[in-house]
Amino acid sequence: MSKITVSPEAQVYLRGIIEKQKMEGLAIRLTVTNPGTPGVESGILYCPKEYITSQDLHFKMDGFEIVIDMDVVDFLDETVIDLSKDDAGEDLLTLHAPNLKRKLVSEDAPLKDQIAFYIERFVSPTLAGHGGAVRLVDFKDGIVTVEFSGGCNGCSLAGATLHEGIEKQLKNAFQDQIKGVEDATAHTVTDESYA
Repeated sequence: MSKITVSPEAQVYLRGIIEKQKMEGLAIRLTVTNPGTPGVESGILYCPKEYITSQDLHFKMDGFEIVIDMDVVDFLDETVIDLSKDDAGEDLLTLHAPNLKRKLVSEDAPLKDQIAFYIERFVSPTLAGHGGAVRLVDFKDGIVTVEFSGGCNGCSLAGATLHEGIEKQLKNAFQDQIKGVEDATAHTVTDESYA
């Protein structure tokens, strides 16, 4: 079971900002983007009750709830949220997550394997809603080559998906290690193509 610690001062602060929103059932969501990569980031967001899902782990606090998607909960295990003051004396909410940089693949795995795993776990599933998928074909000299399948093969939006979605996501996740992303798909428009 994951452990989240929120200091009493931070709980008072969070409860206060939740109450100001005047939304029944509003929770706090802890997020992780680009887990297992050099570009990993965490955040604290409002979460309206209609966005709380069965895939969320719940942590009861004094007068409110913190939710975390089970897919990233291991990265937030042992997290401590506290309240301090900045140099100007203003309240400063801090989040210390010691497991945030935990790797999803072994530390010594080749970068190509890390990228392939990341695409399979975090990029391709986002295309599933359109009946599509993407996989790594090659990684050489900083260039990631991918191949689309399903609804993405022959889709008129594949170029935008490649550069505005996948390329940006991979560059954020792997920072200076990726120069660009290329499409190796032999696109053929079929009844399965999304657009």
